[in-house]
Amino acid sequence: MLGILTIILISQCIGAEGKGEQSIFLFNMVLLLLFATLIGNSTLIYLTPRHKFSELFFPATLWIILSLSILFLIFNFLPNILIIYPLELFIIAFFASITEINTFVLIGKQRISDANNLKLSYQIISILFLFLLFIFDNFNSSYDYILSLLIGYSISLIYGIYLLKAEYKTLKLPAIKQFNEMLRKLFHLGAIKQVGSIAQQMNARLSFYLISFYCGNKALGVFSNGISISEAVLMFGISLALVQYSKLSNSEDEQYAKRLSILMTKINILFTILALVFFSLLPTGVYIFLFGGEFSDVREVIQILSIGILLLSISSTFTQHFASKGNFTITTSASLIGLVATAIFGFWLVPIYGIWGAAITTVISYGISFFVEYYYFKKWTQTQFSDFLLSKKDIQEFISLISKLKK
Repeated sequence: MLGILTIILISQCIGAEGKGEQSIFLFNMVLLLLFATLIGNSTLIYLTPRHKFSELFFPATLWIILSLSILFLIFNFLPNILIIYPLELFIIAFFASITEINTFVLIGKQRISDANNLKLSYQIISILFLFLLFIFDNFNSSYDYILSLLIGYSISLIYGIYLLKAEYKTLKLPAIKQFNEMLRKLFHLGAIKQVGSIAQQMNARLSFYLISFYCGNKALGVFSNGISISEAVLMFGISLALVQYSKLSNSEDEQYAKRLSILMTKINILFTILALVFFSLLPTGVYIFLFGGEFSDVREVIQILSIGILLLSISSTFTQHFASKGNFTITTSASLIGLVATAIFGFWLVPIYGIWGAAITTVISYGISFFVEYYYFKKWTQTQFSDFLLSKKDIQEFISLISKLKK
């Protein structure tokens, strides 16, 4: 909800051009964050109960500093149209990376409420700052958004340190041998998973660079709003996938795992289709009312993306099935193959068809990644296409499962 409100506020105040600049900046930040947390990612949740905070913090932080320093040098050689406000970009990425470490450590300590508050803090502060600018008619450029992120992540960094003040007070450099062992362990547990996440993000956002380069930031602003609304539909599938993962991780019954994954896939398909139809049929005037007159093409972008979003949503259940078995290789491979497709079709279609070419490229990429995961899921579980047809019994089983989880 905060994300959608931010999109509306930015679109209304600084138009499609400013929204495009905001989109490219935000994607650059997310990409930097994925590289910076290559080892300090969700694997910290598993390691926190088993190791001292100092043993985890120093290797993860050293990697953040080294990786961001190297990427800063690389980014200096990229075109200015793709890298805006580089100094602010890297400062925010550093603050966000440390905040990620703090969040995962809190979850590892089962302080879920504190972790949730920390995760929300920068978003709330950011949008409050933008809203104040809007009220006083001072929200005039994409830099105002960047400033909101800088303030939001600065405060969330301080807040995270406060929440873990007992741990930070006892920080002590580990011995070199211990440091190296932990560094290897963090890479072993987190690198493959994070490579898949990076590839998946590039699948979704490589087109941002191409649109910005070939068509300009105004076109990017329209496309980014379309893809943001489409991806909002994925929230339901992601929520289901978390339920699925929590159940399968605590079960050794292969038949139960197969049945639950198929059930989640069926329910996911049903709700995703309904949501996509709703957004695809909304009148163009609704999107113009929400975002402004420059965003009249948003509905068409959503309509083209719909089939790709549906396939990506279905893939989320396959991904969690593999993850619950400790296999991240299939999903990573699917994302990398999809990324190759994005590069091939993107450089061909975007210069010719603009945002429509980018939307088609995204659908092709998501489709290829889906079919790779679907192939291996069928192979692992010995399922047929007919197994995914929804029945009354499936709905009753799903309702029963939700009731049990509530209890």
